[in-house]
Amino acid sequence: MNHFFTRNKRWLGPLAVVAAAYVVATVIRNSGPTIDVITPERQQLTVRTVTAEPSAARLTVSSQGEVAAQYMIDLVSELPGNVVSVAPAFVNGGYFAKGDTLLEIDSTDYELVKIRAAASVAEANEDLEIEKSEAELASKGLFPLREAKVASAEARVASAKAVLSQAEADLRRTRIKAPFDGRVLFTSADFGQYIGKGQSVGRIFPTAIAEIRLPLADQQLRYLSLPFGTGNNEALPNVPVVIKADVGGSATEWSGYLHRMEGAVDDDSRVWYAVARVDDPYGIQTETIDVPLAMGVFVEAEIEGRQIDSVYRLPRMALRDQEYVLVVDSDSRLRRREVEVLRTDYETVLISDGLSPGDKVCVSPVEVFVDGLSVRVIDQTVAETVAEK
Repeated sequence: MNHFFTRNKRWLGPLAVVAAAYVVATVIRNSGPTIDVITPERQQLTVRTVTAEPSAARLTVSSQGEVAAQYMIDLVSELPGNVVSVAPAFVNGGYFAKGDTLLEIDSTDYELVKIRAAASVAEANEDLEIEKSEAELASKGLFPLREAKVASAEARVASAKAVLSQAEADLRRTRIKAPFDGRVLFTSADFGQYIGKGQSVGRIFPTAIAEIRLPLADQQLRYLSLPFGTGNNEALPNVPVVIKADVGGSATEWSGYLHRMEGAVDDDSRVWYAVARVDDPYGIQTETIDVPLAMGVFVEAEIEGRQIDSVYRLPRMALRDQEYVLVVDSDSRLRRREVEVLRTDYETVLISDGLSPGDKVCVSPVEVFVDGLSVRVIDQTVAETVAEK
């Protein structure tokens, strides 16, 4: 035996060390505490939902445009002459009333013409009376027939009266008067200036009505109830339009209405144009307007559209890929539901078909969707969901 150990001690030593280490490890393992292995349960995905309930909705259409006058006209002098009087209101931005004299031309020459024309009428009338008297005597055989001379005298009277009427009209035209209630956009003539016939002395516009030309895309037209093709602007419904703009750093609104649709599509932009109106934009006739709606202001307009009796209004985040929503069924599982989108805006989406009353629509982000995925639901209202955005 000794001979065996002696001959094999080179490998028996390490083997003994390994065996001793194994024994020690076994003793340590068996003497330690027992560890229970627990398999973790799979956590359910938690999602927020809103309950789909149909309701009536009034559609609106947004557009933008520039405020313009109903029309603008150039005041033109019908006579030449020197400007001898200018009204205080005849300045840029001045207000005037219909019939006000805005500018007056020197009338001396035209008054003289009127006097001479009146004298000519008196002379022609005197000649006519003489001819009539002579014609009366002629009819009694005292003078030859005078009918031709009477007719000539009557013609001279008519001609003199025509000249007098023209002189009176010219005299009236020396006073350039306002044809309507309005404001002065700008003037181009002043006191002492000589102006020629047909020369513009300023540009004015009425203050009774302001107009805003609003572009509408073809898709927006389906939200409005407009009688295309009637050929009668009076057939347009009374469509309210809210006009909005920042004036002096404050948000301001004016109430208007849709007056007409223009009859052609713009060649370049391929849009339709509607024309909205605001009555008394400067608040002259009424006190309902605190801030005037000035010409040239760029505004936003919200046109009231048609009424939809049954539509589902959901938070914008509920719509996925512009074509479907995720609905939680009665077993708390996610299902894909194709829907028909009526319109979307920054916060909400209107769905006209594809949902049923009481459906739980998911509004939480779902990174990986698997049809039938089990979820835990936290129900919210549409207002709460929109407010969180």
